[in-house]
Formats: sequence, C-alpha cells, structure tokens
Amino acid sequence: MTDADRLYGRLSAFQRRVDRALRLIADAAQPIGLAFSGGKDSTVCLDLVRRVFPDVVAGFYDSGAELSDTYEFIASVPNVQTIGTRGLIELCRQNGYWGREPLSEHPRRVDFGEELIFKPAREFVERNESRTMVLGLRAGESGGRDKSARLRGESYQLKSGVTHLCPLQWWSDDDVWAYIAVNGLAYNAAYDKMTRLGIARRDQRVCAVLGTDAAAIGRFVYLKKLDPELWNRLAGEFPLIRKYG
Repeated sequence: MTDADRLYGRLSAFQRRVDRALRLIADAAQPIGLAFSGGKDSTVCLDLVRRVFPDVVAGFYDSGAELSDTYEFIASVPNVQTIGTRGLIELCRQNGYWGREPLSEHPRRVDFGEELIFKPAREFVERNESRTMVLGLRAGESGGRDKSARLRGESYQLKSGVTHLCPLQWWSDDDVWAYIAVNGLAYNAAYDKMTRLGIARRDQRVCAVLGTDAAAIGRFVYLKKLDPELWNRLAGEFPLIRKYG
C-alpha cells in the first residue's frame, strides 16, 4: 500500500465511483450473495456490500489448488461459505492434462469453467436463494471482459432469473487499491509477495493455478517463489508445467 493510493482515494472522481457502487448494491434485488475469490476485487466488493447489507453471505468456490495465502485469508473473513468443486487437480489427473497419463479409462475434455465456477455458483445460489449475485469483475482486466461489459453493463439478468451485479465494472486497479488503502482493508498477503517479486499490479492474480491463462501470463514462472510447496506439488503431478516455470 502506498501514499499514492491514499491520495488517489481523496479524489472526487474516486468518491463518485464508490457512491455509484453503493447505490447499485442498495437497489439490487434481495436476497443478495457474493462470489468471493480472496482476490483484491472481490475483497472490495465484499466490503461495499457489507456497508449496505452487513450480514451478506459470501461464497468461495474452492478448486482445491489455491495459493496458501488465499486459504489463510479466506479463513480470516467471517460469514464465507466454502463450496467444494470436483477439484482442479483431480480433474487434471483423471483426464490427462499437463503432460500426465490419464487415470480414467475414458478421459474427456473438461469444461473447467463449468466445473470450477458455474456449478458451485449454482449450488451457492440455490443454497442461499440468492436473487442477486455480486461479482468482482472489471472491464479493464481483459478484452473479453471489456466486450462483455459494454454489451451488458454493470447489471444483467441470467435466464435463471438471477441478476449478476458488477459494481466495479468500470473501476481501475488504482480505484481498487485506493479503496483498500483509505478503508484500511485486510487483503490477501499474496499481493505483497508479488510486489516484492517485481510483478506489476496489473499482472497480479490469485486465481486458479492450473490453466492456460496461468501459462500465458507467466504465473508459473513466479509460482515457485510465491508458493514453493504448491509449485512442487503441481510440478510433481504435471510435468508439462515445468516448461513454463
């Protein structure tokens, strides 16, 4: 956290972003839930939502292969439900991903988004009868998210009738860190470690560790230093990731 973050948080443009996010949340259909990854964006979303609805429940979709700092941070946050998935590592084992022979006699191509995000999200929504799910998605994170944001805006309804609300849709990295700084929020320690490793803020991620995105943005290169135990576990299971580390 820097003095620049705190100064940025004093800007009127930043305050207007915060006020708009709070209005969007206050106007959302109830009950409201929140998808909580333990990353900076969902951390800010959770604080914003709990300023309006203090007892809101958050859902953490556990892939079984998260950073150790993420697990520690999640454990420190109250009222978070952990929704287990089929397990990222087990799915890769069974179906022969990342350079290992499949354990299953009938390996298949896995839809990881369905297994690790959409299925647990549906379970969380059903369990809590949520009418609105708050997501920490931001348009600036990728071209695909920018396109989706321009088509859908900050709030859109699914066929199921559940509304997705993205109050940070048009926020920048600077907005997110300014909010954390001025409100003194606790956050995932992995970010400070990534900063010490020289990783630019725009490239800092705490998402799933086994995926093509991880290889493409070079996450395996720094995973060895960021979380050596997890790196050794993954490299022992899946030899191909050594190519990217």
